[in-house]
Amino acid sequence: MKNILYITLVSCICLTIMISCSEKEESSGSSSITEDITISSSASDNATVTFGQTYQHQVTKDGSYSGTVTYSLDNEPDNMTISSTGLIEWTPTTELDINNNQPYTITIKIKTASGYEITQTYDLTVTGTYVCGNVLSIWSGDQRSSTDSSKLLGNVTAYTDNASDNCGPNNNLDCTAENNYQFGVPVASSENLNIGPETSAEDGIMFFYNQYDNTTHTYLFWMFGKGGAAFSNPNYNDVDFDIFIANNESPDDVEVSDETGETSRESQTSSSPYSSTYTGRYHYSSGKSDGAVIGPFSGSSYRIFIDLGGTSTINSNPLSLGNLDSFMYWSKDNSSFALGAVDNFTIGYSTSIECSN
Repeated sequence: MKNILYITLVSCICLTIMISCSEKEESSGSSSITEDITISSSASDNATVTFGQTYQHQVTKDGSYSGTVTYSLDNEPDNMTISSTGLIEWTPTTELDINNNQPYTITIKIKTASGYEITQTYDLTVTGTYVCGNVLSIWSGDQRSSTDSSKLLGNVTAYTDNASDNCGPNNNLDCTAENNYQFGVPVASSENLNIGPETSAEDGIMFFYNQYDNTTHTYLFWMFGKGGAAFSNPNYNDVDFDIFIANNESPDDVEVSDETGETSRESQTSSSPYSSTYTGRYHYSSGKSDGAVIGPFSGSSYRIFIDLGGTSTINSNPLSLGNLDSFMYWSKDNSSFALGAVDNFTIGYSTSIECSN
């Protein structure tokens, strides 16, 4: 497995800005108290965030001042927040958030206990175009119980069909998960998608999909290899990983598997919220492909943990991407990013951007 991590969804230009000040607070007597505080921040003019992605910036402070401070924002876009520890977070999810391609001029404020205030102003621009649908966040590591903002890798939007799509056998309009993944129709390869990204011989692709009229139920697709595209050595590739589901409001299962037994649901709780475990054990040759679909996933708190390194905790098998360079995550706008050498990661529901049909 190659030691790389590419993220192409979010573009940001960072510049360290240091603002220093000395505060003098006059006491009731003749003495005074001097407080030194410094803002050290990567917020900068020309910072950018791609539509549908999560912008994060951690405001930090230095200096001799050790008292309590409070953080606040001015001129921030709707729904942007700053925490009590200075973490700014925002996901642009409406057409208005694009702001006519003009930057937001945001002011960060830090106030000391005595009321002295330090400010920093910078520009933030939303890039990209309005893309509607279910938005999923991806974190490194196991984030099933609680999510760590510092582990956020990016967001993807689920692919969605529409009422005019001829999706499925005989050009019917039934764009179910099974019909979107038509292995063997019309060619004998598992990457014959109606809706979704192109497959790759070097990277395993993953993406989410839901019907335009059933946005509450989303399915996870993955595929490896590509019909007619050979890889060099060895002639066969083994890809082995485990999947753990938590907090799903629907009873999920294997919807499609390229070959019997390759994708197996090993366990599931008896009632909602459902927790499940899956094994994926794939063996395919040069010029061929493999893959599967699981789901549906519903609700606003489901988490999907994918373990693809080390030893399986389900059946003690070795886990590996084989000869693949990475998992490549794809979004509805056909943007993507590679997870590289990340041995495990978690995907979970983030928000839904309203579509009009």
